Amino acid sequence: MVPQRDVRARQVLLSWEPGSDGLSPVRYYTVQQRELPESNWTVHSASVSHEASSYFVSRLKPFTSYQFRVKATNDIGDSEYSEQSEAITTLQDAPDEAPAILSVTPHTTTSVLIRWQPPAEEKINGILLGFRIRYRELLYDRLRSYSAHALNSMSTWAELTELSKHKRYEIRMSVYNAVGEGPTSAPQEVFVGEAVPTAPPQNVAIQSATATQLDVTWDPPPVDAQNGDIQGYKVYFWEFQRKNETERLRTLFMPEGGVKLKNLTGYTTYMISVAPFNAAGDGPRSPPTRGRTQQAAFRLTIRQRPSAARLKKALWLVNRLCLRRLILHGLPRTHVGRPRKNLQLAAMRAKLINLCFVPAPSAPSFIHFSELTTTSVNVSWGEPAFPNGIIEGFRLVYEPCTPVEGVSKTVTVDVKGSGPLWLKLRDLADGITYNFRIRAKTFIHGPEVEANITTGPGEGAPGPPGEPFITRYGSALTLHWTSGDPGRAPITRYVIEARPSDEGLWDILIKDIPREATLHTFNMDNLKQGVSYDFRVIGVNDYGYGSPSLPSPSISAQKVAPFYEEWWFLVVVALVGLIFILLLVFILIIRGQSKKYAKKSESGNNSNCNALTHGDMVSLDEGRFPALELNNRRLSVKNSFCRKNGVYTRSPPRPSPGSLHYSDEDVSTKYNDLIPAESSSLTEKPSEISDSQASVTSAERLLASANIASPGGGAPGPHEEEEEEEEEEGEEEGEGPTDRATDRAALCATVRRTLERYKRHGGSSSCCPESPAETNLNRHLRISFS
Repeated sequence: MVPQRDVRARQVLLSWEPGSDGLSPVRYYTVQQRELPESNWTVHSASVSHEASSYFVSRLKPFTSYQFRVKATNDIGDSEYSEQSEAITTLQDAPDEAPAILSVTPHTTTSVLIRWQPPAEEKINGILLGFRIRYRELLYDRLRSYSAHALNSMSTWAELTELSKHKRYEIRMSVYNAVGEGPTSAPQEVFVGEAVPTAPPQNVAIQSATATQLDVTWDPPPVDAQNGDIQGYKVYFWEFQRKNETERLRTLFMPEGGVKLKNLTGYTTYMISVAPFNAAGDGPRSPPTRGRTQQAAFRLTIRQRPSAARLKKALWLVNRLCLRRLILHGLPRTHVGRPRKNLQLAAMRAKLINLCFVPAPSAPSFIHFSELTTTSVNVSWGEPAFPNGIIEGFRLVYEPCTPVEGVSKTVTVDVKGSGPLWLKLRDLADGITYNFRIRAKTFIHGPEVEANITTGPGEGAPGPPGEPFITRYGSALTLHWTSGDPGRAPITRYVIEARPSDEGLWDILIKDIPREATLHTFNMDNLKQGVSYDFRVIGVNDYGYGSPSLPSPSISAQKVAPFYEEWWFLVVVALVGLIFILLLVFILIIRGQSKKYAKKSESGNNSNCNALTHGDMVSLDEGRFPALELNNRRLSVKNSFCRKNGVYTRSPPRPSPGSLHYSDEDVSTKYNDLIPAESSSLTEKPSEISDSQASVTSAERLLASANIASPGGGAPGPHEEEEEEEEEEGEEEGEGPTDRATDRAALCATVRRTLERYKRHGGSSSCCPESPAETNLNRHLRISFS
């Protein structure tokens, strides 16, 4: 048991109660401790007096959790350990270490920038509350006291400001926690007056001069960020993506605005960064700028006959550059490609001759094989690490290591530099080891990289699946097979190969088929139309491609058109559609004629029943001509056409009886000045001719034959409804008020002429020609008065 009052920063008082001695006196006690959260028990003391019941456990770490346990030992042996105590945490203590000052650099002319590394966590002995910076000015005759600057943040840098210019300062640092402050660090001195530049050079530009030189230019940092006189620049440059391996430094001790970087690799991309410096130190670097040297080419000019020493040096240069080809301007083409011979000929001719040395590209970075089957392989390679120029292409050469059927065939394939860096080869033999060599080309070919590969399934690859067979449906083919031996690892997928039956070269058609599948359906779009194909299946596991199955029966890739694309099906569909249209037209015609006859029959029945009563429309004066009174009623006009002389003409409309008033007194004087309107009325007074007396029935028949509805509040008959419907149709077709007024005027004129004729001739109409409308009215009037 450990009471809290007995806990200190580096020791605790542990108490216990003795147990049974086992009939033998206790010789000593052993105390063990365990630091949490670790679980290993360690012995703190194995010689605690047998008379003790408490013990001070010292040499503990401040602000650390512990557990303890005790055991007793007598002459017979050791007891079991007591139960472990509750976890207790020691108190905090002052830190044991000071922070390590990494750098003190002038930031401005009156400030410095301090960077440090805090002490280890176990050396802080508690909760870190902050850092304390002490600084003082150094004088020659005396020492000044320190000024303190406390930082409560956990940052690892700080800036001291408001310092005196052109003075030297001493700086120390310490950390503190809740208990106190730790020791101070070693002093660091700094001169305040000139600060490092706070901005990098501007407008960094790179110009490619030659195959081995880059010209770099820049502008100095802004004046307010120089913090003194710029004493020079540091130029950092390295090959792109190889910074750690190739980074180099070029230092300029003059404030110049450019540098020429020489002895670089031809046709290589470089990254360049520039940093200024002054008396206080280095400023920040500029962002890396990319530049690339030109394609490698070296020119040698021979102006006079060289000495033996010069010729030897030139030959050494050819060998040093590993030149495989030398382009010589001025020599016959038969000497091109022979560097040493060309150089000797040039020396013998002793005239101005330019020799162009073109270094070859390095070898491709790798060569890799994939999708290896019994007759094909996919070969891929990488770009040269040092192209030394624009890669124009690659040359791949492969040949069997042993003759195949007594023939050793070497195949050379040239691949363009702009093409993919892989090639599919399908003309290999099963079980043969092939040697592959590939090299890059600029002006000339570089060194080769080579590798060997043996075709066929590797050890542990799957066995052949069962012989496949094909079912066909339209333009789709379904390939069926059975699983074979999976090999040393489970099958991960299946591959289908195809070949034209007359060619004999297998090629992968479908790559990723699920391992549990035993059939696969595919479309014939990827196959040539009209060509017969064979198919086979290959299993794949982690060891590679397995043995292929036996070829399937040959099948033609000719597509079979479905029945709905056949000509006869299209003809049948067209005929059925035509018959349907004819039936529909016939039904519409029959239905229209039936409605027409039904409408005429109904119209005839309604006209026979449309007799006008005395109270509705006609009032007779005694011994006089019947007076027709048309009340104020909307004029209903029926558009009708009559055939006259072979031409359809429009017959005059029939007015509604409610819209006009007729009078025999005004027939001769007012009809010529009649202006029809909806509110106008005409009244016909009794005539003086006595023999033109007519009965009420005759007048009603006259009005009925003219299809004039009864005035007043009578219900409209079928003819009136038809006239109103035709009037509405006429209005919809564009007939305006002017057309209706014209029709009313024509009708009134016709009625006027008919009445005058009957007054003069007593019912005879042979005095003058009649219009069709007059003929119709006369015929009805004759019938009525007869």
